[in-house]
Order: sequence, then structure tokens, then C-alpha cells
Amino acid sequence: MALDQKALQRKRAKRELKRRQTKPAASGLPGVLSQARVWANAGRAPIADVFVPSNLFELGIGTVWVSRSLPDGRYAVAGILVDVFCLGAKNALYKIVDAAEYPTVLARIRGNPTESAEARHPSCARKLVEEALAYAKDLGFEPHADYRIARLIFGDIDADACSVSFTFGKDGKPFYISGPNDTAAMQRRIVKQLERRCGPGDMTIS
Repeated sequence: MALDQKALQRKRAKRELKRRQTKPAASGLPGVLSQARVWANAGRAPIADVFVPSNLFELGIGTVWVSRSLPDGRYAVAGILVDVFCLGAKNALYKIVDAAEYPTVLARIRGNPTESAEARHPSCARKLVEEALAYAKDLGFEPHADYRIARLIFGDIDADACSVSFTFGKDGKPFYISGPNDTAAMQRRIVKQLERRCGPGDMTIS
């Protein structure tokens, strides 16, 4: 009888171990789905600020910033690095900051010596980003992975409400500008894709 009891205990222990191994590990960080829910809710909060670099189409790349004021007093802030000459959403970030930190965030955005941040209508910011993405996608480039969360900041903003027209590329052609964080392998991949899509004579590389 004692042996049967020990066997039963071992069986229960094995079953419990198997259950723990198959159960998703708990984490202090929200998963992708949790983040998506948080930012989907943030996308329904009142717009706080929207900035687009005034020299974006001169430089070819710059950050579009959108922020919303949350019910608890904090701010949801998303920045999308937009390459209007070639790659679309090259990078993206998103963060929720306390009310006390928000003025510092604004100061950094406005104080960027390279990008001359200019307040823009939310509809034009969204239209600019999404049309840049469409241009890049036609060339064969997908947005940065973090864009799938950052884009939720747009929420119910209606891009069709913007009457501004945007022209992408440079002088009628895709123009790839290699950034400081672009590895040699990344550069080769981008150039090869442009050659496949456009041909060597229908693009420019810098």
C-alpha cells in the first residue's frame, strides 16, 4: 500500500512538473498583445501634440511625433522615423511618460538641431507616414517591427481629412541614404532590392 502511495505521489509530481513546463512563463513586462491593448486604448485619448520636421523632404528622413494625454495624467508618446526618399518607417519608438517628464520630452523634440519640429494637423501626420509606408512597400520594404505598436497612436485620426499632397523619392527616383546604424549587410540587402525593383539606372544611392 505504501508503495502504491509513493507511486501515486511520483505520478502527481511528474504531472505538476509537466504543467509548469507548458505554462507560459510569467513576466514583469507586458507581452505584445498587452502592449497592443494599452496602445489601442491610448489611441482613443485626446491628442496632445503632433510634430513633423519642416525640412523632412529636404533631408529625406525625420521623426514624426504624436502624443496623447491619458486619463491618469500621463502621456503616450510615439515617434516614427520616416524615410520619405526610400524606406518608409525606418524605425519607431513608443513610451508612456509621467506628466512631470512630458515637458522634457517636448524640449528634446523641439530642440533637435537636425530636425526643425513643426506642429502639424494630426490627419496630415498620419497621411504622411502611411503614404511613405505605401511607397516603401511598393519598393519591397516593410516597416520597422516596432511600428506595429507605434502606429496605434494614430487611433481614429482620419488621414483623408488632410488635403496636402506628398511626393516621395527624390527627383522622381528612390534615393537610399545609408544611415549611421545601417550595417554593411543591410546596405547590400537594400541596394539589391532596389536593383531588382527599379534597375540600376532608376535609383540613387548615397
